[in-house]
Amino acid sequence: MHIFDLTGKTVFITGASGGIGLALVKGFVEASANVVAADLNPEPVAAAMAGNDRVLPIALDVSDGSGIGAALAQTRAHFGPVDILLNNAGVKSGERLIDGDRKKIQHTLSVNAEALLNLTRLVYEDSLKNSGGRIINIGSSISSRGAILNYQAGGADYCYSKAIVHDLTQLLAYETAPQGITVNAIAPGIIHTPMHGRPAEETEARHGGRIPLGRIGQPQDIVGAAVFLASEAAAYITGQVLHVNGGMVMSD
Repeated sequence: MHIFDLTGKTVFITGASGGIGLALVKGFVEASANVVAADLNPEPVAAAMAGNDRVLPIALDVSDGSGIGAALAQTRAHFGPVDILLNNAGVKSGERLIDGDRKKIQHTLSVNAEALLNLTRLVYEDSLKNSGGRIINIGSSISSRGAILNYQAGGADYCYSKAIVHDLTQLLAYETAPQGITVNAIAPGIIHTPMHGRPAEETEARHGGRIPLGRIGQPQDIVGAAVFLASEAAAYITGQVLHVNGGMVMSD
C-alpha cells in the first residue's frame, strides 16, 4: 500500500460545507478514504459530492453532545468506526479581549475550543481508544502572532481560541500516545474562504504583499498537509503544529 493511500479508512470532518472543509472532503475522497462530512448545514457538501458513495453528509452541531452520539452511531452503521477525526468547524469573530462583548467572546471559545475538545473526547471513547488513529485540528497561524496579526484573522478572541487549539493538540497528543493515536494541528494563514466575507481580489490586495510567497492561500492548499498527517507517512509525528501560510509566520 502506498504510504499516502487511505483506502478503508473512515474520516470524520466537521465544518465540511465551508471553503476549507469542502476542499478537505474532496481531498480525502481522492486519497480513497470514506468521508463523513458533518456540518450545521450539510446541503452544500451534499450537492457538491452528490452520487459519491464514499461521502456521508450529516447535519451536526458540534456543541450538541447527543447529536454527536447519533452522528457517530450513523457513521459506524454506514462506514464503520472513525479512524481519523478532523476538527475543522469554527467561527470567526472580531472582539477585543480587554473590552469586547463577553458573550461573543465566550461563544467563540465555546465553538472553536470547547466543542472541539468535547467531540474529540466522544470520538476517542467511541473508537480511537481501542483501535488508535489520527486526530487533526485546524488552528491558525494568526494565533502565533496574535498581538500583531489579529486584525487579519478578525479579532483577538479568535486568536485566543485558536491558541487554545494549539495547546490542546499537544496535551492530547501526550495523553493519547499510549493508545497509538497521533494528534497534530494545521495552522492556516490567510486563506480565501466565504468566512472572510469579501472577494478574493480584495483579500489578495490587502494581504498578498505581506506574504513571502506573494499570494493568499486557497482551501486546497490545506489538503496536502491534512492527508499527509492522516497517512502512514506521518506515523511518527505527533504534538506538532504545521503552519501552512506561505511564509507569513516562520516560527511558532
